[in-house]
Amino acid sequence: MVTQTRSEPVGVGFIGGGSVLWAYLQQLDRLVARGLAREGPICVRRAEVWQGLRDRRPAAHLVSDPRAVLGADVDVVVVITPPASHVEFASLALEHFKHVLVEKPIGRTRAEAEEIVTLAKKQDRWLMAAPFVQLAPSVRALWTTLRDNRIGSVHSARAMYGNRGSTWARWYHDSGVGPLAEVGIYNLKTLTLLLGPVREVIAAEATALAPRIVAGVQIDEPDPDVMHLIARHASGALSSVLASQAVQHYRRPAVELYGTEGTANLLGDDWAPHGLEVWENMRGSWEFLEPADQTWLWTDGLRELVVALHDRQPPLQNLDQDLHLLDVVKSAHAAARTGTVVRIGSDFADMDLRLERPAASHYVHDRTRPSEEQF
Repeated sequence: MVTQTRSEPVGVGFIGGGSVLWAYLQQLDRLVARGLAREGPICVRRAEVWQGLRDRRPAAHLVSDPRAVLGADVDVVVVITPPASHVEFASLALEHFKHVLVEKPIGRTRAEAEEIVTLAKKQDRWLMAAPFVQLAPSVRALWTTLRDNRIGSVHSARAMYGNRGSTWARWYHDSGVGPLAEVGIYNLKTLTLLLGPVREVIAAEATALAPRIVAGVQIDEPDPDVMHLIARHASGALSSVLASQAVQHYRRPAVELYGTEGTANLLGDDWAPHGLEVWENMRGSWEFLEPADQTWLWTDGLRELVVALHDRQPPLQNLDQDLHLLDVVKSAHAAARTGTVVRIGSDFADMDLRLERPAASHYVHDRTRPSEEQF
């Protein structure tokens, strides 16, 4: 049976005007240019930032009340407020029968997040949760590489994502969200896509930078800004994650996977992958796979949701995985606090992320060859 596609553009409104807004507007502009979407209101409650927004985007329809977005003729509401309000605004949008895209984390706890997942089903609306690494062609190529058994059985993995933290928003450092849920969740989503659900964790956390000056205010006792996690996956593989808001700079692959017959590295970051490199023992050389789409953006969930509405097909995601990640974050904090192994009982089904292999280039193994520089 052929499903009739939608003909009119999808209206997209925003609640939140923080730093990530511009990346979502960049994604939206691509969709508008293709006739797939149209821009709706943008709710920014701090009037003092309006002029700066209008300087950069004169035609933007700025509003100060979220209800102005919810009552507008839009199909999708993008929630990019601080994490403590994600569930509140996502719930309001769903109650107004809007499809919702919500930035990470989807909720501060699993119980919170389950509220909006359940509500989305009740309202027959799609809910999409960041991060969207499952849509990245390089991550899908890596998933395909593992499923094709090119490096054998993966026994170990290393991942990292870090930055210097925030100098503009206090919630990064005093709301209890922490680096694992704020940046490390990219690594966790990638690793669980590749290696399956996490069964147990052990972790440690520390505070590297104290006090912190954020938005001109000194935070004398900020939240811990470094988290080290070791996880055992359902596949049997062990993975380690360094998540930090005190990393000044780094230069290493986003994810390294070590198998019984080879090695695979995701280059760049999970949110901005630059392809991958694969070593197979049977070949005896590295193979570099260029990213299938050099223009891929970490806000690709918006494209996926808009296209899904046009095609009347579900977006490529698994909300059970997003809920599982919240269990991992909670368990990691418990493990760091108690110094014990914490077991996790939740699960999710594997997604089919198969991607046809892109063109590859080969080079002789060189231990001095640097990976892409990270910012």
